[in-house]
Amino acid sequence: MTLHSLTGRLGALRQTVTITQGRLRDNLWQLSWPLMISQGLSFFPGLYDAYWLGRLGPQALAAAGLAMSVRITMISVLMALSAASGAVIARYVGARDHESANLAAAQAIVLFVVSAGSLSIIGLIFIGPLLNLAGASGALMAPTIAYARVIFAGLIAMEMVPSMGFMLSAAGSPQLSLQMNLWVLGLFVTLEPLLIGLGWGVTGAALATVAANTVGMFYGLYLLTTGRAGVRIELRHLRPQWSMMKRILRIALPGVIQRGMPNLANSILMRFMAAYGAAPLAAYGLFSRLAMLLLIPCSGLSSAAVPMVGQNLGAGQPTRAARAVKLIAVAALVMAGILLGLLAVFAEPAFGLFTRDSETIRVGVSAIGVLALWRGLMQLGIIMDAGLTGAGDTLSPMVINIIVLWLAQLPAVWLFSSRLGWGAYGIWWGLVIGAAGQALLLTLRFRQGRWQLVRI
Repeated sequence: MTLHSLTGRLGALRQTVTITQGRLRDNLWQLSWPLMISQGLSFFPGLYDAYWLGRLGPQALAAAGLAMSVRITMISVLMALSAASGAVIARYVGARDHESANLAAAQAIVLFVVSAGSLSIIGLIFIGPLLNLAGASGALMAPTIAYARVIFAGLIAMEMVPSMGFMLSAAGSPQLSLQMNLWVLGLFVTLEPLLIGLGWGVTGAALATVAANTVGMFYGLYLLTTGRAGVRIELRHLRPQWSMMKRILRIALPGVIQRGMPNLANSILMRFMAAYGAAPLAAYGLFSRLAMLLLIPCSGLSSAAVPMVGQNLGAGQPTRAARAVKLIAVAALVMAGILLGLLAVFAEPAFGLFTRDSETIRVGVSAIGVLALWRGLMQLGIIMDAGLTGAGDTLSPMVINIIVLWLAQLPAVWLFSSRLGWGAYGIWWGLVIGAAGQALLLTLRFRQGRWQLVRI
């Protein structure tokens, strides 16, 4: 079956899912299965990238990990805009106010292009100092700069694809988000081995990522402007409408800090790890990619929380919104426990698929139990965060993230790794402390129910 025929069959499916009425489990399944596949398609390039970069050696893997950590730190504003636009669109769609939903999508794209373009320029100008702060030095600096330069040049396309996926899903059209991700994946899996095989190394890997996302971006714009999705953007919607921008930014601004704190913390963690050599960096990067692959079903369910909460609040059904998040949390945690347990059992062959470096495999296997615990706790926090964000409450997650990261996680990382001399193993336990605190506080905040009163 060709990529074109597959996307055609997906297009024949019902393109808009009704999630404000009917059996909740059925609604959740209809919304989440395309999101699960979309998550898999968006995570697979990272795993595929690790496979080919691993063939170039641990330095290539570490270089890509450092470059991506800088990128992730800088895109906090873009992640917050995506989440905020999804919450606003979902609320309007649930209230059957389609003109406002169309306007919200268009204004979000305007804000996104301006923000991503500015970050792209900043990243290209200050690429050296930024990578130094992340811990790149010596032999790692040259390949890291080569990879990061291409990534920042294509930042708009790379980040626009997941942002438009948020919009499509929030409007109740997750199948169209899946179509867009299929086009990205098809081009990426073709280009990366070709460019690396031609001797372009880490630069070729980055070029494959940017080129594939550029095609996906234009396809997503086509979907949003032709009326195939639950929203339809017209040229008149792109004129700046400050009242709508303010609504989006009011939700997004706390999210910038909320997402910026973990991203900044991740950069600090990468710097801690870099002090122990390339092996911990490579092992951490490989585990993250493996966990993302295994937890695709959990990620799809978590992504469904934003439209489920937003649309049901828009329809005046807060109790149904709360039940949806509880159902998502139970299902996702059960799956996460099973899948992460399997990864822990088969850790050595799993790491061995992506690297031949014995030290990287040894570090990964020794850390797998702690890292699996961290990732499971983090999954609960992600779900509760998504539930609050879907309601437009981004302030609570922001405050909780700041408290946990700076008063618990980073001090624990420093204490265990440096003061107690546990090395990289201490970093893993610091991550567990942070994830546990975040999951607990976010769950308590959600159970208070004040998110049901948030106005957009």
